[in-house]
Amino acid sequence: MKRIIIFIGSAVVLLSACYKNSLEELSGSSDCNTINMSYAADIRPIINISCAISGCHHAGAVLTFPLTTYHEVKAEADNGLLLKSMNHEPGVSAMPKDASKLSDCQIGKITSWVDAGAPNN
Repeated sequence: MKRIIIFIGSAVVLLSACYKNSLEELSGSSDCNTINMSYAADIRPIINISCAISGCHHAGAVLTFPLTTYHEVKAEADNGLLLKSMNHEPGVSAMPKDASKLSDCQIGKITSWVDAGAPNN
């Protein structure tokens, strides 16, 4: 039973990793707006898909910290770990864990939001 649960969990992670690169990369679209990023409209969906809901940073995560609220995400943006991990910089754990790096557009949106002071908008 334990092996089945591990297998199913692994399959979910692998399948979600395929989804993360989604339409943006499949369509070859180079249209990426990174101006005036909104936490609610632009950043939260990326974090939900890549980190919280289908990743390790959900509420109740045992081995990691959650990224389910604005304040949790803001804290990681403020300490610099959010961008360092998403950019796969040395000295930090590359995120998403065991998955492809976020798209340049997604990282650009988050970088723009962090550079603007990571507002709760």
